[in-house]
Amino acid sequence: MNTTRRRGRLLDAAQWALLGMYLLGSVGVLLLAVVRTGDWGALADPGLERLGDPKDAIPFGWDSVANPFAWIIGTARVVAMLIIPAAALGVILGGLALSAAARERDRRRIARAVLFIAAWLLVVAVAFTEYGDKFSVWLAD
Repeated sequence: MNTTRRRGRLLDAAQWALLGMYLLGSVGVLLLAVVRTGDWGALADPGLERLGDPKDAIPFGWDSVANPFAWIIGTARVVAMLIIPAAALGVILGGLALSAAARERDRRRIARAVLFIAAWLLVVAVAFTEYGDKFSVWLAD
């Protein structure tokens, strides 16, 4: 396997990991909080008054440093709270993956890289809406 292909696959994996961490830290925590409270309307209007503290939604609590859920979801929440730098990194990784795929003329990887770039741009667009503002305030609590 040549170096360009290996780098391209590493970039693909990094994009999957970053987007997965964002989704776990944002949508995952929101869904956990909604299931815990039973208030399905809070999906459209997240806030402390409806969902309580987002840390309360974590399975098995935050009380132990040895709790792997706390570390995984905590790290994912940090990625979700730092949406602008995370999205910028996602777009940069997508651009690098697009460049590597274009050099190899791999249409599937080109399409995947463009899809990742579009996903990050969509995430940023939603973050700048009123819903995104409410959501980030709730998540940062």
